[in-house]
Amino acid sequence: MTFAELIADVQNIIQDSSYSETTIKSLLNRALLVVASGVILPGKFQSSPPLPDLYNVDTVDTVTSSAVCDLPTDFNRDLMQVLNSDSDIIPIAVSFRKFLMQYPEQNAGAVYRVARNGSKLLYRDIPAVAETLTVHYYKAPDTMVSDVDEPDGVPVILHRPLLVGYTCGQIFNEIEDGIEGQKINTAAWNQQFQQGLVDLEITLGFDDEPDYMDYFPEERIG
Repeated sequence: MTFAELIADVQNIIQDSSYSETTIKSLLNRALLVVASGVILPGKFQSSPPLPDLYNVDTVDTVTSSAVCDLPTDFNRDLMQVLNSDSDIIPIAVSFRKFLMQYPEQNAGAVYRVARNGSKLLYRDIPAVAETLTVHYYKAPDTMVSDVDEPDGVPVILHRPLLVGYTCGQIFNEIEDGIEGQKINTAAWNQQFQQGLVDLEITLGFDDEPDYMDYFPEERIG
């Protein structure tokens, strides 16, 4: 579905002119980012899989004045692999706090371990000369702007349940006060979104171990 089709679909469902096209556009783009970033799957303790089309490879440069640098500006989730300038794999510590405890010293030398904290990449050691590292990750989706834009990375068959479902659920949650009973429309469209997440998992599957929320191994390689 194009951006224009998604907007029209939401407008037709909510039938409320007080919600401007600008508001609906913002909610649809929020829905896209939410799906791309990962949502806890219904009845599970793991997040929804990344969107394969958002896989990206870029480079970052270390600095000589500290042991931390910025990840690419479009980084969104799942730092999967880091390579040094010789294309050697650098082990990634999954737990940032464990990394700090295990490698507290900031010595001079080549980078041999890294850890991610938000949009920052922490490394040990600190090269005397700035080193370029290659990083593999999933980027943030492109924001939909024009009418012909389509949701970046989302399978076409899931455009409606995931993006329209999320947007309508958010809007109906505001419209329905719940005083006279359950928020029927809110529940219905939230269910559409939840089912979309289940279908996304079935459609994409997992390339390796799913990302469990309580799973923190010592470290993993790439």
